[in-house]
Amino acid sequence: MRTYRQKRHPMMPIIALAVVIAAVLLVIWIVMDRLSGNNRRTEEQNTQVTQDKSGAQKTDSLSSAVVKQISKPPVIDYNELTKEGIIKDLMESRKKDLGINDSVDLVVKSNESFTVGENTVSMEKVIEQAFAGKGKVLEKELDESGAQKPLGLTTYGVYVVQPGDNIWNIHFRMLKDYYIRKGIRLVETADEPKSSGMSSGVGKILKFSETMVIIYNLKEKKVTADINIIDPLSKVVIYNMDEIFALLEQIDFDHVDKLRFDGSNIWIPVH
Repeated sequence: MRTYRQKRHPMMPIIALAVVIAAVLLVIWIVMDRLSGNNRRTEEQNTQVTQDKSGAQKTDSLSSAVVKQISKPPVIDYNELTKEGIIKDLMESRKKDLGINDSVDLVVKSNESFTVGENTVSMEKVIEQAFAGKGKVLEKELDESGAQKPLGLTTYGVYVVQPGDNIWNIHFRMLKDYYIRKGIRLVETADEPKSSGMSSGVGKILKFSETMVIIYNLKEKKVTADINIIDPLSKVVIYNMDEIFALLEQIDFDHVDKLRFDGSNIWIPVH
């Protein structure tokens, strides 16, 4: 009896191996696809959460901005003083608080601006120019972010020069205005020299006042050192009211003639 051995085709092992590899790759692809899908869903969820948080923060920020809204300081318009309204009422209120009348036209804070005619002037820029003219730098305190910290506000009186004005009479009106609130009425000759030719105490105060005020040229938009040429409606005289009043409060008017002035400094007698 003859025995037959079945011959194995030489390609069979290769095909089987290919099938196995294909099956393994298929399983790996399915697993990776599921993992990728999960990752995508997780990323989408994270993105949604981030967006929700961002939106919430934005809403909170907007809400906070509305609550903490900063109002811009008003521009004090000299041209509005003849009209009934907010500016006129504000100036009358501020003058009343200072106890002065017509020696200044405007009472302006150091963070405000004022307008005369068509010229708008920033008090901050005027102060910076005045400091620079004296070789000084206006120091500004900054916070951690580099932004300027709000400083204590200073009150300034602004007088708009009119035809026929001179710096001496402008200062004298301011001084008379101040002493009226003290119950002291200065006579028209109080600023004139004594019979000896020496300056009166009031005259010395007026001379010293010239070193304290700022004269600003509206047309040239700059501080000027020339106090003798005063052009009507083109210049303003600016007083630091806090500084002026602090000086005058130290002077005992009963001994005003004992003041000494050397052209730049004034000595106040102590009693």
